Amino acid sequence: MAESKIVNVVYYPGQTTPLTPKQLTKEAGVGIMESEFPARIEGNQCDCTDGGFFTLLPANHPDVISSGGKRYMECRVCKQRSHL
Repeated sequence: MAESKIVNVVYYPGQTTPLTPKQLTKEAGVGIMESEFPARIEGNQCDCTDGGFFTLLPANHPDVISSGGKRYMECRVCKQRSHL
């Protein structure tokens, strides 16, 4: 039996349309290529067993600033965070 693939979805704050790989690449910053998405956000990124629905933290969020600009996403359901 094939292992099921966990797919996560990322949104801008307050939005209901998922970000595209091109948008995710732009938001992730330097060193990430568009071809890396969606594989970069697949898998267990949070405690939700069937995939998470994430909100991308804004670039001016204190946690993003304190990390040197690393972009984080927060699950809309379980509130766990992961980076892009």
